[in-house]
Amino acid sequence: MTDTMGDRVRLALTHAGPAVVPPRFVAAYQRGGTPTSTHLVAIAAAAGTTPIWLMTGWPAAHALPKPGRTSP
Repeated sequence: MTDTMGDRVRLALTHAGPAVVPPRFVAAYQRGGTPTSTHLVAIAAAAGTTPIWLMTGWPAAHALPKPGRTSP
C-alpha cells in the first residue's frame, strides 16, 4: 500500500501513461507536488481509480498495484 498522496499520484501516473497532464506538471508531481483538482480527476480516470483514493488511500478496493506486482 502507498502511504502518501504523492506516492499514490506517482503510482497513478505510471499506470496512466503519457499525455494525461502536461509534461511540466508530471515532472512536478513526480517530485511530490500536489496536483490541481482538474489534474487529480484526469490522473485518476486515466489510471482506472478514483480521486478520493489518490487523496486518502480509501477505499482500498480502488488501490492500484505497485509496478512489478501482480494480483492473484
